Amino acid sequence: MPNDHSDTLGRRIQLRSGRRNQVTAWWSRSLGRQIIGLMLIALVIGQTIGFGISWTNRRAALKEAAQSEFVSRTATLSEVIQTMPDDLQRNVLQASATMHTRFWTTPDDPRPEGRAWYFNARSHLLEPLSNIMTNPKALADQAEDEAVIEHIRNKPFAGWSDLDNPLWTYASPASVLPFADEIGMGLVVPLPNGAWLNAVFYKSHIPDLGTIESLASTIAAALVLCLFGFISTRRIARPLQALAQAAEGLGRGEGVSPVTERGSDDIRNLCVAFNQMQHRLHRFIDDRTRMLAAIGHDLRTPLTTLRLRTELVADEELKARMVETIEEMQSMTAATLTFSKNDAAVEDTRNVDLGALVGSLCDDMAELGHDIAFVDSGVIAYRCRPDGLKRAVRNLIENACRYADSATVSLVLTGNSVDICVDDQGPGIPLEEIEQVFAPFYRLEQSRSRETGGVGLGLSIARAIARQHGGNIHFSPNTPGLHAVLSLPRM
Repeated sequence: MPNDHSDTLGRRIQLRSGRRNQVTAWWSRSLGRQIIGLMLIALVIGQTIGFGISWTNRRAALKEAAQSEFVSRTATLSEVIQTMPDDLQRNVLQASATMHTRFWTTPDDPRPEGRAWYFNARSHLLEPLSNIMTNPKALADQAEDEAVIEHIRNKPFAGWSDLDNPLWTYASPASVLPFADEIGMGLVVPLPNGAWLNAVFYKSHIPDLGTIESLASTIAAALVLCLFGFISTRRIARPLQALAQAAEGLGRGEGVSPVTERGSDDIRNLCVAFNQMQHRLHRFIDDRTRMLAAIGHDLRTPLTTLRLRTELVADEELKARMVETIEEMQSMTAATLTFSKNDAAVEDTRNVDLGALVGSLCDDMAELGHDIAFVDSGVIAYRCRPDGLKRAVRNLIENACRYADSATVSLVLTGNSVDICVDDQGPGIPLEEIEQVFAPFYRLEQSRSRETGGVGLGLSIARAIARQHGGNIHFSPNTPGLHAVLSLPRM
């Protein structure tokens, strides 16, 4: 049981963490969402603070106005009924009642009753008035009555005090009983005939007719902010999206047109800087390619001259070694030119089926006598430079077949990449030399024989092609053998 509880708790924590990560990712994925969200949060906070202050002031003003109207009405009634007979007084007082006020007379001073006056006032408020009001609270059950009675018993009793209000115009002074923390008050005033006029005013709440208008104005302001926020973020996001796409293409070695320089000064300056950087990078690559091509061309003449002069050497063994050295130099020169041309990346990118591309390459190499096993992973659509990518994969497969006589090729989809894996069971590479093998002209095989080790540019070219696609090549031990991964970013 404890283990089950721990597993359940762990799953709940992981689920909550996953939800938080999803919300964070949704929030951070779009600049427009962040700007509009922050604007709405600022609007809600500002409106809440303003509404709170306005509601407090408005509630106090409405409460004061209602109580002032009650005081004025009571003073007027006192003047009207002071000379009326009892029956007429009772009718006038009943007719003057409202949903929240009641008026009645008592023969004696009610102030000594103390807290009991609350119960008397409540009974009058609950009494239905013919043709004026039908109060459903009169039908409240006993449980509600007990709850209300308990509330009245615990209600703070401030006691009666003299009313000091400029709206009180009746000759006799009145006494007031405020309802602590509630909207209401009680008044008593002596009449000339010795009776006492009792008046009570009570509201459970003061309706604020401005709440709906305030809410409507807030919603309208939120919609306007969302509209302007959407327009503003689109103006900001469009050039940034174009810039991001151009930077992605440039990082993958594609020919990218200059980014349109538009938007605010900051964004426009960013686009200008990117275009200048792209121009300088292309100019640097072109200059280096032309320089290497010129060096390769210039080396051909002295190499050809050396080859001719070796024909004059009488010693056949010495002559053979000299010819072998000259041919190796020519191969290295040709490989260097190929490497520099590959850096130029003139091939256009297009969408291909990566599985079909690698599978056909494995079939072609198997027909040449290589022992290659390909694990089909189905259709994997990918945008790349097919010829360059085939060359990189071919170099990896040839490297595996050269040292292990066989290779297993597979494609693996991960969350962020498409991995082309080449596995062999050969001697592998020492850990301290795993990165060095990617250096130009570096060979683990030290005989310098082109039949066994090549010139040492195959892996350099393969990694350069992978990096032009935004990926990389990594080696790791396969126990036994080597595990090579050409990792390409998923789009």
